[in-house]
Amino acid sequence: MRTLVWLLVVGCGDSGEPIKGDIAIQYGADSPDLKVGSVIEDENDPGKMLVQIGTEEVDCDTRLDSLFGTPVGTFVYFSVDQAPGSYPGTFVQAAHRAGNSISVNLSDGDVTIDAIEPRVTGSVTFMTTDQDVGDISVSGTFDVFRCF
Repeated sequence: MRTLVWLLVVGCGDSGEPIKGDIAIQYGADSPDLKVGSVIEDENDPGKMLVQIGTEEVDCDTRLDSLFGTPVGTFVYFSVDQAPGSYPGTFVQAAHRAGNSISVNLSDGDVTIDAIEPRVTGSVTFMTTDQDVGDISVSGTFDVFRCF
């Protein structure tokens, strides 16, 4: 008797553009791992870029500033000028989507952009409180793929 065995190897992992840095998010009692991200042109504000970092499914086709098509996971995103510099008082948004439910919290944060080519590097600090989740904070450095 002859047995034929097929082995299918499927890549495991998070889809999206891998990031570097030590950026971390505390989302209530959870500390999800921010692993992917992208920087795209901000369609809502010409001359600015939208920095998007999340737990999964963030790439050059992702638009976290649109509630439609937001992937499942936890994310942080913000829009700043397409230039290195310090951006205190930047609106930083933290979002969490599970199933059909999405929660978005925003507050002022401090952003520094160190470089915009070939990748966008910098740091962000942000804190807010959600009445259901509790404290939400983001801090650390990032090195994210630039899509434009």
